[in-house]
Amino acid sequence: MDQCLSEVIQIPLSPEQSAGFNSYISYLYKVYEDPAQLFHKSIIQSLVTAFVFQIASAYLSIEKFQLIKHPARSIEITKKFMQILRHNYKSLKKPSEYAASMNITASYLNDTVRTVTGFPVTYFIQQELMREAQRLLYHSDLSVKEVAYALGYEDDKYFNRLFSKIFGVSPGAFRKSGEASIRLSDPAHQALSDPKNI
Repeated sequence: MDQCLSEVIQIPLSPEQSAGFNSYISYLYKVYEDPAQLFHKSIIQSLVTAFVFQIASAYLSIEKFQLIKHPARSIEITKKFMQILRHNYKSLKKPSEYAASMNITASYLNDTVRTVTGFPVTYFIQQELMREAQRLLYHSDLSVKEVAYALGYEDDKYFNRLFSKIFGVSPGAFRKSGEASIRLSDPAHQALSDPKNI
């Protein structure tokens, strides 16, 4: 998993691909809404499996095309950063800390990651932390303050502000609503990819 960049590279779909996937999802939903249909469960399972393979095929083929546009060194640095991030996101919060662990400058790391993925280092650090924050808020009994501390934030008020900025709701409101499926919205992507946030 650490070797795959599919999850971090922005991969645009063509209008035809988007239309095809939307049509497929609509049909899948139509079948799902009709439980009286014969072999209902088997049909849904088969459709979902086919859809996942179609998505994977599109991503991997475009990823391969995207990666050949970048030098091997840039790909290697980006992969290494993602590996370090997954194991150290609770203790390392700044791009400079990741750069130091890789013996390169923060600006070089950020420029490289941004070129390969379309997003700065800060975006990935915050995304990893907020993904874990969602998990802890939804699946644990830790208080919001304890969640902040568990993620390495000494200032729980800062954690609250960051979470609210990214998701549009406070950690407490997120927990109460049970919306575990909230994802980073486009405005959040833009905010996190703003050079001022690096």
